[in-house]
Amino acid sequence: MPREGPSDRPEFRRRVEWLILLRIAVTTILLVVTIFFQFRESHAVFVDSAIPLYILIVTTFLLSIIYAVSLPFLPELRTFSFLQVLVDVVYFTVLVHFTGGASSVFTLLYIFPIIASGFLHFRRGALAIASAAALLFGLLVTFEFYGLIPASKWPWVSPWSMQTPGYVLWVLLVHFTVFYVLAILAGSVAEQLQKTKFVLNLRESDYERLSDLYTSIVRSIPSGIITTDETDRVTFVNAAGAVLLGTSLPELVGIPLDSSFPTVEAGLTTRSADRNTYLTVKEIHGEKSHLEFTVTELKGSDGQSRGKLVVFHDVTLIRKMEERVKVSEKQAAFVRIAAGMAHEVRNPLAALRAATELLTQSSPSTDQEKRLLSIVIREADRLNSLLGDFLATVSNQQPNRVRVMLTDLLEETVELFASEPRVGREIVLETIINKGVEVEGEPARLKQALWNLFTNALDATQDGGVIRVVLETEQRAGQAIIKVQDTGCGIPAEIKDRIFEPFTTTKEKGTGLGLSLVLNVVQSHKGSIEADSVSGSGSTFTMRLPLARSERQAPKGENDNG
Repeated sequence: MPREGPSDRPEFRRRVEWLILLRIAVTTILLVVTIFFQFRESHAVFVDSAIPLYILIVTTFLLSIIYAVSLPFLPELRTFSFLQVLVDVVYFTVLVHFTGGASSVFTLLYIFPIIASGFLHFRRGALAIASAAALLFGLLVTFEFYGLIPASKWPWVSPWSMQTPGYVLWVLLVHFTVFYVLAILAGSVAEQLQKTKFVLNLRESDYERLSDLYTSIVRSIPSGIITTDETDRVTFVNAAGAVLLGTSLPELVGIPLDSSFPTVEAGLTTRSADRNTYLTVKEIHGEKSHLEFTVTELKGSDGQSRGKLVVFHDVTLIRKMEERVKVSEKQAAFVRIAAGMAHEVRNPLAALRAATELLTQSSPSTDQEKRLLSIVIREADRLNSLLGDFLATVSNQQPNRVRVMLTDLLEETVELFASEPRVGREIVLETIINKGVEVEGEPARLKQALWNLFTNALDATQDGGVIRVVLETEQRAGQAIIKVQDTGCGIPAEIKDRIFEPFTTTKEKGTGLGLSLVLNVVQSHKGSIEADSVSGSGSTFTMRLPLARSERQAPKGENDNG
């Protein structure tokens, strides 16, 4: 018999167990039928003709119990099962002998071991058992016909003396034909089932690998994926999609799609395209996130719609970059306009100053006139200096980089700001400034940017409040971080996204240039600035500047709370 491998041993063991159960079931039925006929004919259960049959039945029960108990300890199940089936053939031959030989109704029981061997050992095993059955049955019939063995005492048989050799030959041919035809059929069916099972196992293995691949792909994709049924209720969400939506997976499955993406339904009902792309803004964990999503019809193999497939990803950073590009473009346009205006103002200003100097040299008649002319010259010089500083601030020229102790510069600016009349009375000024923080840049322009942030915070706290200035470092990013926080009115939502654009202001007499100049200074120092505000709850401006090179290597600083 072929040896079973580790993979098919559990399945073969189940087949052997079913064989033992089938043997017990057939033996039980045989016992019941025997008792029924005996009691019906002789009104007694134990008669001489039935005793051999009872012995065979009890023996079969005992053998089945022994088979079941020894099954876990047998290394060769195929050889063991073949021997079982062979013992069954011997058992049925003895049974046929005690129940009438060729005319016994129990000759049909030969089909069970033949079929069992076919399913256990395929065609070769079935043919071997069929041959064994034919041999034993042929010998039994021949021996009984010639009187070589005692005749059966079973009461429901025809006497052998009335049979002819032709009848015996016909009985043998019929039974042999049935045995071999049944063996071929059982073996062929079993082999076909085995091949089918092998192919199904291969396909199942392929499907499992394909499923694992698809699962790995879906898990690895950073974009969110949602599928729905025909009623637009969510049936699947990948982990990345749940993270992007800020919701757990169980909360998303089963909900209507338009509860997460309200614009989907309207878009699909008004457009016939199979693929539609949308943009939406969602409030996730208190922050606005821009999501771009594509909706596609989810079709089955028959081409009919089975729902929708939504693929989405977070484009918040891209939107912020686009907004920064727009602001930079507007800033560049503002710089060109401002530079032109300043140049045009300086020319007539220079002419006015020259004319005033000529008037001064023409010996004015009174001291009052001299004083007035000197005021004109002094203010003209001051305007010229302011225009020069303005041009330096808005120009695209890189600052004259020197090492700047940002801690000292910030403390000086804060000290100057603290002298404002409202600070200390209506406004509480708090500082948390790390010591020893150095950057590279132009001190005057940095001080001007800080001053603009301070005055902006002061204007926002008209009704009093707290202004907090924080200087800290982020060594891993190599940045100095300056935060200017206030508890004022905050930034209105309608201008929050364009607060750094030129001429954007909420002040009645404001020019809208302060924060634009701050942005220009920060960008010229290769830094960045962000505004975080909730209308009515205050604002926080965060300025990030690259640390000086030595600062990036060795962290410094202590907190100085003021």
